[in-house]
Amino acid sequence: MISKRKTGFTLMELVVTVAIIGTLAVFAVPAYLDAQQNGKANKAAETMNMIGSAIVNKYTSVAHYGIGTSALAQLVTTGGADSWIPLVDATQIIQYDRGAGTVTIVITDLFKNGIPRSPFGQGWEFEVQSDSIGSAHWAGDPPELIMDTQPMFKIRDGIQTNIVEAYTL
Repeated sequence: MISKRKTGFTLMELVVTVAIIGTLAVFAVPAYLDAQQNGKANKAAETMNMIGSAIVNKYTSVAHYGIGTSALAQLVTTGGADSWIPLVDATQIIQYDRGAGTVTIVITDLFKNGIPRSPFGQGWEFEVQSDSIGSAHWAGDPPELIMDTQPMFKIRDGIQTNIVEAYTL
């Protein structure tokens, strides 16, 4: 006699499998979301460092030009010092005087295709500390640029305002 075997899963096997998958999902989904958020935060910090480095490099290249009696370019405080302003393509960041008038550098002078985007979808914000606009004077023989105050600025993400990078020139 030939016996017929029925194939398939029992209800109990399906319930146990679904319970195991549900338990794994309870632990895996929050870990995945945290990893995704940490990845965005790391990308934001990396992008801010790229923006900050570009500003520092440009500032360094024009630092020996002065405004008025200063022998140093100045960071622009469009919104007033100690206030966060949106860092968009037209944001003025550095001013200096080449002797024929004040030259202003905007963020598009640093990035050909505009400022890099934030991974969080908003934009960046820029702040110059009021006590660190920067000043210097020439002294010595041969003349040497002596820094009186160190200019400092900060960049942060517009949405995740706890992600901040500070730069001293």
